[in-house]
Amino acid sequence: MNEEEIRGKVLLPFLKDLGFDPSEISLEESFTIRLGKNHHIIRGRYDILCKRNNQNLFIIELKSDSIEISHDDIDQGISYARMLVGNIAPFTILTNGKSTRIFDSISRLEITDKKISEYSDFWKNGSTLSTDEELRIRYDALKKFISFSDENLRIFCTNQVQDRMGPIVGSIDSLTPKFVKELFVQRGDLQSTFARFVESNAKVFGLVGAAGVGKTNAICSIALEWVEKTFVFFYNAVMINKSPIEHIAQDLNVFFSSKSDSDLILKKLNELGLFLNKNILLFIDAIDESTSPHISIELSEIALSVRNFEKIKICISCKSSDWSSMLEINGTPTHLFEELRKFHYPLVALGNKPGYLIDNFSYEEMEDVMPLYQSTFGFEGDLSKSVIDDLRNGFFLRIFSTVYSNRKVPERINDRNLIRDYLQQSLEKANINIRTGFRILSEIGKILISHQYKSFFRFGDEGINYDTLLDKLNFPLEETLPEGLFSRNILITTNRKESYNISFYYSKIRDYIICYHSFRLHELSDDEFYTIVELFYQNHIGESAISFYLDNAKESHKFVLAKFKRNKAIAYVSIYDSYLEENFKAFKQLFVPRTDGEIGIVFPINPKRDGYALYPLKSKSDQKIIYENLDNPFSNSYYDSRMFEIGVDTVHGSHSALLGPSQEKLAKKEIFKQLKKIIENGRISAYNSDILLMEQVSAIIYYYSAKLGFDTKRADFYFPRFDAIYPLDMLDVLTRVRRIRAIYYYERQGVSSKDLNTLVENALQNNIDFPRLNIVGDFPPFEELSKIVTILLKRGYRYFDKHHLPYPDRSIQESKKHLQRQPKNEISDTINSQFSTVQTKVYIECFFRHLERSYKEFVEFNFPKLKNGFNFYISMPHEYFFYMRESENSRWGQYAYRNSKDGQIKFHHKEYEPDKDVFEEDDVKVLYGFSFDSLIRVDYRNLVKTIDRLNTPKLDESCVIRSWIYKILKDDMRKMFKEHDESI
Repeated sequence: MNEEEIRGKVLLPFLKDLGFDPSEISLEESFTIRLGKNHHIIRGRYDILCKRNNQNLFIIELKSDSIEISHDDIDQGISYARMLVGNIAPFTILTNGKSTRIFDSISRLEITDKKISEYSDFWKNGSTLSTDEELRIRYDALKKFISFSDENLRIFCTNQVQDRMGPIVGSIDSLTPKFVKELFVQRGDLQSTFARFVESNAKVFGLVGAAGVGKTNAICSIALEWVEKTFVFFYNAVMINKSPIEHIAQDLNVFFSSKSDSDLILKKLNELGLFLNKNILLFIDAIDESTSPHISIELSEIALSVRNFEKIKICISCKSSDWSSMLEINGTPTHLFEELRKFHYPLVALGNKPGYLIDNFSYEEMEDVMPLYQSTFGFEGDLSKSVIDDLRNGFFLRIFSTVYSNRKVPERINDRNLIRDYLQQSLEKANINIRTGFRILSEIGKILISHQYKSFFRFGDEGINYDTLLDKLNFPLEETLPEGLFSRNILITTNRKESYNISFYYSKIRDYIICYHSFRLHELSDDEFYTIVELFYQNHIGESAISFYLDNAKESHKFVLAKFKRNKAIAYVSIYDSYLEENFKAFKQLFVPRTDGEIGIVFPINPKRDGYALYPLKSKSDQKIIYENLDNPFSNSYYDSRMFEIGVDTVHGSHSALLGPSQEKLAKKEIFKQLKKIIENGRISAYNSDILLMEQVSAIIYYYSAKLGFDTKRADFYFPRFDAIYPLDMLDVLTRVRRIRAIYYYERQGVSSKDLNTLVENALQNNIDFPRLNIVGDFPPFEELSKIVTILLKRGYRYFDKHHLPYPDRSIQESKKHLQRQPKNEISDTINSQFSTVQTKVYIECFFRHLERSYKEFVEFNFPKLKNGFNFYISMPHEYFFYMRESENSRWGQYAYRNSKDGQIKFHHKEYEPDKDVFEEDDVKVLYGFSFDSLIRVDYRNLVKTIDRLNTPKLDESCVIRSWIYKILKDDMRKMFKEHDESI
């Protein structure tokens, strides 16, 4: 007998005799089973399901009498019993008419020669299990079910994907779809790139792009393609209200509790992949729109887990404006960032973050896209190149197609009219009163344009906190924004850590609302327009809006904007120049544009272009502002360029911030940004400080004595022993530099070595001047030496009998003997061992006397207007306290200082006592860590370049007073830098 005959002739009469009512027997060709969190119909089966008291009792799996019952048949029958909607059927019966076998659906054991109701603990327990036990059993059934055939796997994945995609998939007539399969065109190499990702060892793939470019279309397309090949899960982050892991657990019938973690759930998922020998792809769309405030942390933890699982891979999509915030938490890269780097390269367009960038349609893609849209929406006419240019954004193309459906298209798109018509249609379809809808959007536009964003740049768009927005809209507590504004993709939600933010979905809609509804620019007079336009340069949204308006503005408004930009540019450069003149005149030439004279500004000759540069005015007659082509200004050789001709070496990418209301703040911020680099590179010199000049002279002569022709026998031991070069005659040093110039000059002229000395000596006797040694890089600093010596000679210094700091009072031999007593020595010990305790104190006092004098001269020369804000400077002279811990070769501890009450520098040397309250006893405010060797040589943390454009590492190590001056300067200016958003 076949299955139909067994059912009709044997089983149904038997069930009737047992007392089953026909309503308790399901004989349909399909029945509902539970797959994950959903109920699905399994079709084409002749199984029988029997119920009693509306509870599943047993399932009967029928086979032809010619087929033996196999293990696979048993597994399949038990799996169906375990997956039924409602309770698990306690018993599974398999029969071929000749042989009948009964199994406990929970224990999977066969029941023979027993009263089955007494055998089954599950039945005796009222057909109930603990929650985690039931979910474990259902999960096992699901795993078995999808392993029976590729068709079962496809059924499960297709149902899960379709259910989770939900309203984002639909037709052109649907209200809310983002993905219309009929309109989708494959994007560039996305499919092949994703296939490479699946074959790679990488675990995370990131789809990133601006709003409206087609990210959701792309991720849906990939998911639907791969659902035919492997195990796929899809989640729309907008629609899930908890961690993706919890939803995966729900879809797999896996119990999830506070005790479970992502590793446990993902481990089960990985086991499933290994069991099926298939990759498991998790797709999560629009992570930036998730309602979970912890989505970035959750994704980071998921990424950390999947790196250890062989079969799991993740694909996510996100708006480019929110990408950085998803990959960093408090400035620290997340595990998600680390995993993305294993497949993607960092992209400048994504803030140097890794990801696959989806941009507007290319012209090649438009050749495939336009016929689809034209056929679907029925708009008529040929599309000009300018129209196609405008339609390369996928969302704008959808707006255009909706508005011009079954209409003739114009030669040129009027953005203003197009967006107006689209918004009216969208508000009508969303059942929102048009006047009310525009009023709400208009108020949101006003709020956005005056909002203080963290960054002026486009990728810093964070939207506005939802509650804050409602407060500013003066909405009653119970009133919210109409849902239709979101479902029609007019507004969008964005997840921002602890907040839930709102912004416009598409920038052109936002710009239209701001220009034509929030501020009604087209109705303003020229004077009114000039007055209000500054408001549009408070943030990037205003700038975008004014740029949108210019495409449709009347000519007089375009002229007004050009005048406004000119006036603001001149005002900015005047503020910049005046601040440098007033505060940094001594080294103004170190700031852009490298001049100690007046400064002008360069703006792009094309009013639609961005950028600016500062340039040095060569005379009073030069114009304060000039207009040049700033597109690729340095694409050719710099020295052949127009920029070199006018003295420009730096071109800024945007001038938008200059046009806002905070020009003075912006100019100071730019100046302090440059000043930070100037200080960090040690480029400020003070030729008025004799001590600093002597320090450099002694170090240069010591390390370059052989090249200068000195017959000096150096015998240093980890630091210079300067007594070897003294006494010094400055005129003699100057003559030696002139000799080196002469040698270099004649050698470049090709003079032979036998004639060289004669020519050089004759030149020196006749006071012939030779060209300066303008050489950079690894070259001795002879020109700097010449300059410093000339200054010292003019001040009356010719002879120096000894170094300005005390010499060590122990010979090198004595030091080595001291060191031999120590089993292990640091360089600092070697240095310390060359000074006795008494000489150490003499050196310290001499060093700090020179330091105070030099710092005073340095600050007064370079910072005459700012000096009264420098704490160390205004509290001089000081009374110093040194709390030293001394051993034979080690001298370290702490030091402090306070203002000297009698106007004299004083020193106190005390034993280091860690438990002593020196703050109260000595009336000091701060203790600084200190070691004696830091006064002898500069450690790598405090190295300051001594001479610009020359590599002189030994010289940098030996100019210790100069290094300390820079260290104190940074401390004195730290607060000042912080006020201008810089740290030093």
